[in-house]
Amino acid sequence: MCGIAGLISLNDMPVESDSIRQMVVALKHRGPDAQTIHVDGPVALGHARLSIIDLAAGHQPLFNEDRSIAVVCNGEIYNYRELRSQLVQRGHQFRTGSDCEVLTHLWEERGGGMVDELRGMFAFILFDRRRGIVFGARDRFGQKPLFYARSENRIAFASEIKGLLVLPDVSRELDQQGLDQFLFHQYVPQPRTLFAGIKKLAAGSCFEIQVAPDLLDESLLTAGSPDLAAGDRFRVSSVRDRFAIRSFWRPEIQPDRALSDAEHLDRVDRAVADAVESHLVADVPVGVFLSGGIDSSLITALAARATGEPLQTFSVSFPGSEHDEAPYAKAVAERFRTRHHEIPFQPADMKAVLVSAATLFDQPLADMAVLPLMALSQAASEHVKVVLTGDGGDELFAGYRKYKRMAGIPGRYRWVQRASSELFPIPHLAACRPDRLGLRKLQARLAMAVAPACRSQYQRQSWEGWERHSLYQPELTEKLAGRFEALDEVDQAETSMLDPLNLALRQDQGTCLADRLLLKGDYATMASGLEARAPLLDHLLADVAGRLPLHLKATSQTTKVALREIARRYLPAEIISRRKKGFSMPLDRWFRGELAQWTRQCLIDDSVTLSRYFQRQAVERLLAEHAAGKNHVARIHTLLTFELWSRAYAA
Repeated sequence: MCGIAGLISLNDMPVESDSIRQMVVALKHRGPDAQTIHVDGPVALGHARLSIIDLAAGHQPLFNEDRSIAVVCNGEIYNYRELRSQLVQRGHQFRTGSDCEVLTHLWEERGGGMVDELRGMFAFILFDRRRGIVFGARDRFGQKPLFYARSENRIAFASEIKGLLVLPDVSRELDQQGLDQFLFHQYVPQPRTLFAGIKKLAAGSCFEIQVAPDLLDESLLTAGSPDLAAGDRFRVSSVRDRFAIRSFWRPEIQPDRALSDAEHLDRVDRAVADAVESHLVADVPVGVFLSGGIDSSLITALAARATGEPLQTFSVSFPGSEHDEAPYAKAVAERFRTRHHEIPFQPADMKAVLVSAATLFDQPLADMAVLPLMALSQAASEHVKVVLTGDGGDELFAGYRKYKRMAGIPGRYRWVQRASSELFPIPHLAACRPDRLGLRKLQARLAMAVAPACRSQYQRQSWEGWERHSLYQPELTEKLAGRFEALDEVDQAETSMLDPLNLALRQDQGTCLADRLLLKGDYATMASGLEARAPLLDHLLADVAGRLPLHLKATSQTTKVALREIARRYLPAEIISRRKKGFSMPLDRWFRGELAQWTRQCLIDDSVTLSRYFQRQAVERLLAEHAAGKNHVARIHTLLTFELWSRAYAA
């Protein structure tokens, strides 16, 4: 686990070593163990390392035998041992025990098709100087981030936006459409960021860049370099087209009706156990984030069984709050005899953590769970370097309550859901426009009731379209009025084939998973030099989950049917049957009490965003209504996140 950076020249000027060095320094918190750079004509690669596998010799960049191919990678390749064995049999030689060294040799064998061979979480940049190609990719679900900024003369990549902002030609200009999306979704959907000149590589995507040939040794461009397999190369027709991006994977969601329920459950059991065991590969201690819910408890049970020594588990508690799940986590820890660590989180911690999060998250994220997760990560990093998490269980196995409502709709009425998705398109419902008669609000509530697309993409608890219209300064309203970009939607052919429940799962496994849940986990853990792994997002397990029949995903009474059945084989009944709470905290009460004065000071008295973007009257009314008992916690937290982020990063 680490941070990576890359600079690629698009003209006849070589890259500067000082620039890539500054980028790596900005990513040092992701890789405190070592920072290295590699400059080769038009390409510079940088790496900040957190040592997990081959602690002594695994420094990057890593090379092939003749050093004509170099790679920097952030992440873990869990099947590297199998790949390495196959590559050695085909004559390849390895210099280190690093999992990422297989990337250079796979590129020689498969070209861009190499990504299909990888099992893991990763973002990498590879330079093949013989072919004059830079190739890179981001893992299937987007567990590892990768951002880029393109100018006329070069393209820059980095694991975090901080690594790009040190470059003088990267602007800090706000993307106003990105702000509009952030206030609605509480995160910025890919490929946007809140910076107009910085984009995010989408999950499950790869890219290819043809570098300036004048900067390469002509004798090395083709010598000893086998042709790439057909279809692996991106076709480049001009200098302007040197940078090309394509998607290489999407989850399969198609029920397999040839198997019995018992056979499906056994497949899930084997796949979950295999995913957990594969994610334990490390040369450092591995722990588990244990919330006491089904996902993390099942992972704890399987990890404890697979390891030969006591497992360390970590949970956060909210003393005196109804949100406190610590007793459940403690019960699981006692059941599997783990060395358990409980970290209390109090209102007094909030201000410091909020300010710290604003500096850490160069891509703002108004997810309340970020705050205790940061505290938990810091505490866990004092004991382990790797933790397993339960991320992805809800999105793969239908764990949210909305899935019960979808599953409970009789089949003869499901055509109404599909029709409603077309009658109430998200761009219309979410657009920044007035709603004087309340008709758009009525449409939104109706859509939430009957349309699966809306349940996955429409955020009722955040700033809805007519609310943003009243919030913005008039000049900003004019620029944004009527314009709203929906999340990437499933194509029409697939929409007609998928059941509404599977359609919602498809959407939830897309942008929101990568840009909210996984971004949160990556930034929060890496800030403390901690690697987070999500076994339930193993793509082989995802294929098994996608083939489950609907009744093993959710029913009108139960969510996560298959995973619950598997969990019964390992966990106590009280863990399986208890109501899902999620990783949350009593922030609504804190905004009325302990944090009320500080919140007003940030959003009104000392605000740097109020006069530029928002109307004072609207913000004052919001705080007054919340103090009087109306729940505006999500809206307040979103504004507060943007305010603190602006202080740290805005121009």
